[in-house]
Amino acid sequence: MKRTKISLKYYVIIAVLLSAIAVFGVQINRTQAQDEQAIKLPPPLTDEPFAQDILSIRKADGEELYFNIELALTPRQQAQGLMYRTEMPEDSGMLFFFRVPRKLSFWMKNTLIPLDMVFVHPDGTIHHIHHNAKPQDETSITSKFPAKAVLELNGGTADKMGIKEGDQLIHRLFNNDAVKP
Repeated sequence: MKRTKISLKYYVIIAVLLSAIAVFGVQINRTQAQDEQAIKLPPPLTDEPFAQDILSIRKADGEELYFNIELALTPRQQAQGLMYRTEMPEDSGMLFFFRVPRKLSFWMKNTLIPLDMVFVHPDGTIHHIHHNAKPQDETSITSKFPAKAVLELNGGTADKMGIKEGDQLIHRLFNNDAVKP
């Protein structure tokens, strides 16, 4: 049997092929790791919890509706809002309160429940309601006028409870909590 010599050229070719296979395999693993990271949800705000409070809405006929609310007061809390929640009790909401009235824009990205967005003047008067914002919709929802606050309620609550423009939110943040009808 004749023995053939393998030349240096064949060793180089085999080494290059093995290197290419190894690099390709690492690249696939890196891509899979990036894909897995892309779908992870951010951690909840455990180090900056939302303060809890009670807010009322005084309707034009004098009826008062009460809601258990969470207060989104810091930029971090306002960025988190109601994202990733799958439910909210019927008599609950979240109040976003800002230092200075301005045109406000919200979107529903990563928000999993429909919401009514109640835009509010500095004195607590409701000036605009966006009804039933669609979950996970990235369309911008903007106040019609400069707003000091936005109250987010479960979608359909404003219609169901007869909340309208001109009604007033009563809460200490609006300096009107001592106001009587």
